[in-house]
Amino acid sequence: MAAKLFSAGRTLVGNPGTPQPVAVPTSVSGPGAPGLSTVHAVVIQALTANTGKVYVGLQGLDKSSLANVLVVLPIPTANLVPSFSISLTTGANALSLSDLYIDADIPSEGVLISGVVA
Repeated sequence: MAAKLFSAGRTLVGNPGTPQPVAVPTSVSGPGAPGLSTVHAVVIQALTANTGKVYVGLQGLDKSSLANVLVVLPIPTANLVPSFSISLTTGANALSLSDLYIDADIPSEGVLISGVVA
């Protein structure tokens, strides 16, 4: 079976300091990944209009202490839009997309999320 690409669209932070769970799309599914709760790979890219940093992490993410933060995406520039990717090649759809959270320095800023279901 061929892998399927998907877009989860934007995840925006309404209130900085209150991490938002990554929106899990339900429009694409694959074996072992009902509703895309698990994926083979994911790419998280800062939105080009962001004017502050974005934090990607796990439940309990705290941007002040960096607890449970996996990566800090800096402010995009004219030459670079920061991104973060994860893939697990040893098992199909072994990453839990619903475990990821986003926080930001500025309200209504966030990330674009896409990935692969194997």
